[in-house]
Amino acid sequence: MIQFFSVCERPAFAVLTAALLLAFPTQGNASDDEGDQVFARYARYGADIWAQNPSAKISGEGAACISCHTSLPYALVEPLLPGEYAAYSDLIENVNERVTTWQNNTPWYSDQKAEMAATLGGLHPDALKEILDAEGSRGVESILNALILTMHDAYDHEPAAPETVRAFENMWSEQITSGDDAGSWKWIKANLIPWEVEDSDLWGASLACVAASQYPELAPSRNLDLLYARLRRGVSDIGTSLHVKAAILWCDTEMGGKLIDNGIARSIVTDLLDLQFDNGGWAIRQLGPWGSWEGSSSDCCAQRETRPDAYATGYVSFVLARSQHLIGEDNDAKLEKANEWIAKQLVDPYPAEPRNNRHESAEEEFPAFRNNIYTNAGHMWAFLAKTVYENGSAPWVRN
Repeated sequence: MIQFFSVCERPAFAVLTAALLLAFPTQGNASDDEGDQVFARYARYGADIWAQNPSAKISGEGAACISCHTSLPYALVEPLLPGEYAAYSDLIENVNERVTTWQNNTPWYSDQKAEMAATLGGLHPDALKEILDAEGSRGVESILNALILTMHDAYDHEPAAPETVRAFENMWSEQITSGDDAGSWKWIKANLIPWEVEDSDLWGASLACVAASQYPELAPSRNLDLLYARLRRGVSDIGTSLHVKAAILWCDTEMGGKLIDNGIARSIVTDLLDLQFDNGGWAIRQLGPWGSWEGSSSDCCAQRETRPDAYATGYVSFVLARSQHLIGEDNDAKLEKANEWIAKQLVDPYPAEPRNNRHESAEEEFPAFRNNIYTNAGHMWAFLAKTVYENGSAPWVRN
């Protein structure tokens, strides 16, 4: 999901360089319970901030639209956190509402909404229409809605709820069924690295594949065959980024190895491991053809240098921890080193104490948060990586 502030204001998305302690339990610091509480405050802070993004609320018609960088990773970790939190309940309620009114609601990026967002950003009303794509946003939303509701049900090891069934119906109705892109969905490509770039429709298709893996009874064979064929073409395309190939590998894992053959899967694992830094981390610049970030609506690295960052390390570590193709002591040692990097060097840049009035204060603090979406998303993926690594399985697996 595109961030309207990135298009309107084009801030520098800088990964913080301070080497502070991540909100995970680490050597001699907090107990497991204390560490979970600290991380919960961090994750929920980000959810509160995104919920008050004024432009996102335009798209979502009063509730913030779902974003690849904040809403999705937060939805994947909140069921693992202690207690309950209003932001998550609101998110699920809003997704359910969009799903059940699918035929009557308007796309995130309708012309009217694009005009409102442009005006909010001090731009000409038509300034965003060439960047935003109402039809493309429909594909994005259908997949994210289905995946979020799928994981919400799967974490509870429950059958798919009626809203989840409806979300799948909406998602398959948006799938492209003919032409070169058959099997994928229309996607926003507004140069927001790595979620809205040239091959991001394959990122989205991989997420749809993960959703289908949890409730295969909701995946009609024709739609699933088209999806498999598209991902197989994509994973073999020399132009497909490692960011996307990692997502395809994730889906292959969830599908029990039915998607791609073992040789291709192991090749992706090897390519990812070959890019690991000596300290255990990965850099987002390594995961795609993004050598220069000039002209992008995002920037992870203020000094334009390749260095380990939270997003790449968390995301890659999660995919590798989940994969059954990480075989051998050397590779196990590399994954252990990655988790040491996660535990020791990721950053919690936000206040530890929850807000007294979360909605009002979160809206006031949105300008500071918007410069740290990569760090925030990275922490969520890192928490998932840590969970899978320590438990040897994913919490949503239904036995």
